[in-house]
Amino acid sequence: MADAELKKAFEELKSKNIETTNRIKSVDNQIEQAKATGRHTELTMAQINSCPNNTVFYESIGRMFVVEPKETILAQLQEKSSNVRKIMQKCEDEKVYLSKSLKESEDSLRELISTKRNTQ
Repeated sequence: MADAELKKAFEELKSKNIETTNRIKSVDNQIEQAKATGRHTELTMAQINSCPNNTVFYESIGRMFVVEPKETILAQLQEKSSNVRKIMQKCEDEKVYLSKSLKESEDSLRELISTKRNTQ
């Protein structure tokens, strides 16, 4: 009976480990995408800041372009940068949670094994 219980616990841990590992990889990909977007936004802001104030800027809206003042473009980029930082923080928090969850399940399995060894 103990072997069946241990086998079931091992199978559950294995499936949880695979699922958690896949979710961690997905979160890592989201973090990398957010970092790339953040770098792009920061570079764009630096380029726009280096332009004179009387420079004409255009914003793409669908298939047309609209003239926008420099301040508006910078405000939009600043908001986008802020959103990217929030997304990255959320993803980092989720990654930490997933890692802790995986470690806890491994620890509980170890405890189960040691308990079964002590009873036999």
